[in-house]
Amino acid sequence: MRKISWLDHFVNLIVVITGISVAFALNNWNEEKKTNELHDTYIQAMIDDLDFDIAELDSLVKYESESLKIFRRLLSRSEPPLSDDSLNIAFARIASLNSFTSKNITYESIKSSGKFELLDLKLRIDIIEFYHSGYDQIDEIESYYRMNFDNQIIPILLNDAYGTGTGLNTDVIKSDKFRTVLGLHSSFLAQKIQAYQRGHNLALKLERELKANLK
Repeated sequence: MRKISWLDHFVNLIVVITGISVAFALNNWNEEKKTNELHDTYIQAMIDDLDFDIAELDSLVKYESESLKIFRRLLSRSEPPLSDDSLNIAFARIASLNSFTSKNITYESIKSSGKFELLDLKLRIDIIEFYHSGYDQIDEIESYYRMNFDNQIIPILLNDAYGTGTGLNTDVIKSDKFRTVLGLHSSFLAQKIQAYQRGHNLALKLERELKANLK
């Protein structure tokens, strides 16, 4: 009768258990690695979106600040008159209408994918708050600016500045009507610039937080 070696059975059992444990640990490591990679992919994509917004807002602040200087120059009674070329440039600025559109593709994607829980809770809260209200001020002032542009700027351009059909009527800048309309438009523009700067700063703040959460 063959003698059973319990020691051999025990060693074999340990080998099997160890193998299972190693395989399980390796599987967990692989899953965690995939999760971390997906986590960082979403965060990096959101950083890229914010980079786009920040660059766009920076460009708008610079352009609109230059426009505001030109408008104030037109309204100034103490400055010498502008040349015809400068007036044409000024009226081209008055006739331009710029607006900001946020690039929020990643935010909408991660919401709809059900992967939002991959991110830290505080980060999720800050992201939601930013995309729900970070640019609200921009939307609000742009709507007022656009309304004033449609109702006041376009009519005065069509009827007074270019109404003769022979190019720019430079005498329009002397009228009280024009000065009142451009003064209000300049006020809205100054508020628009402030809103762009605020949105720019909030986007930078969120971007720093996102970078700190990369694994």
